[in-house]
Amino acid sequence: MNRKEFMRITLAGIGNLIALPSCVSTINPYRFFTGEEAKCIIALSEQIIPADDEWPGATYAGVINYIDKQLVEVFIEDQAKYREGILALQLTRRKMLGKSFDELKFDVQTEFLHKLEKNEVSRDHWQNYKPSDFFNMVINHTMQGFYSSPRHGGNRNYVSYRMLDLDYPLIVGQNRYRGVNGE
Repeated sequence: MNRKEFMRITLAGIGNLIALPSCVSTINPYRFFTGEEAKCIIALSEQIIPADDEWPGATYAGVINYIDKQLVEVFIEDQAKYREGILALQLTRRKMLGKSFDELKFDVQTEFLHKLEKNEVSRDHWQNYKPSDFFNMVINHTMQGFYSSPRHGGNRNYVSYRMLDLDYPLIVGQNRYRGVNGE
């Protein structure tokens, strides 16, 4: 390799490093959700487990990470329900107040979710599922993400265990006990 070729390769590498930060900002950090879908689920889960003066809520606990991870690993059958539910929720919300769910104030979100839970919202955009079915699924997954082991993607820093004053479970592998005769 001559000096001219070495300089060309080096400068190309430096140019890529300079351009990298602008590329990174457009990368979606989620496996399943788009950025807009994630904002909606974050707002929903924060409604279900809100932060208070003493304890953080679903957002801090990483519930969005848990749900996102599980949708590509375990809850694959729920993918369509999430896609359709988020779209229907946003379309219904925009039709009523002209804003997406995550842009609304907390108390307005709460009022809307009460209607969603009782299926008292327009069914124009809810084709395959009842609004309450979608909402109940998000409640279940939010609770799982908040209270499960952090190894599943949620419950950052064991926040729910600390809140409930529980010991951290030690996962060492399979616990096998031997009988009296070593069997």
